[in-house]
Amino acid sequence: MEFYKRIDASYYGYRDDEDGILEKLEGPAEKRMRATALEDWMEMKKIKKEARRAVKSGDVKDMGNVSNILFEEADVLEEKRMKDKEREENEKENEFVAHVPPPDQKEIGKMVLENRKKDIFDKYTRNALQKKITEEKILLNIQR
Repeated sequence: MEFYKRIDASYYGYRDDEDGILEKLEGPAEKRMRATALEDWMEMKKIKKEARRAVKSGDVKDMGNVSNILFEEADVLEEKRMKDKEREENEKENEFVAHVPPPDQKEIGKMVLENRKKDIFDKYTRNALQKKITEEKILLNIQR
C-alpha cells in the first residue's frame, strides 16, 4: 500500500512532454506529416473540382471516370456513416448502469471490522453456544 502512495501522473507517462525532448523529436516529423496530408487534400480537392466541372458541362469522354470518382466519394461517406452508427449502437448496448451505489471507504471499513469480529467469535466459541446465542438474537429481534 505504501508503494501506491508515490504513484502520480508521471508514472503513467502523462508528463512526458513537459521536459521539451518530445517536442524536439516529434516537431519535424509532425511538420512533414502535415505537409503530406495537406498536399493529398489539395490534390483530392482539385480532382473533385474537375469532376464536378465535367459533370456540369456534360463532357461525355470524361463522364465515366468522373462519375466513378464522385460515386466512390459518396460510398466512402456512406460507409463511414454506417460504421459510426454501428459503433454508437454497440456503445449503447455495452453501457453499464449501476442501480446500487458502490460502498464508500467507511462502509468497507465497517464490513471488514464486522467480518474480523465474526471470525474471532467463531474461532473462540463452540458451535452449541453460538447456536444458542443466534437463537436468542432471533427471538429478541436483535440485529448483529
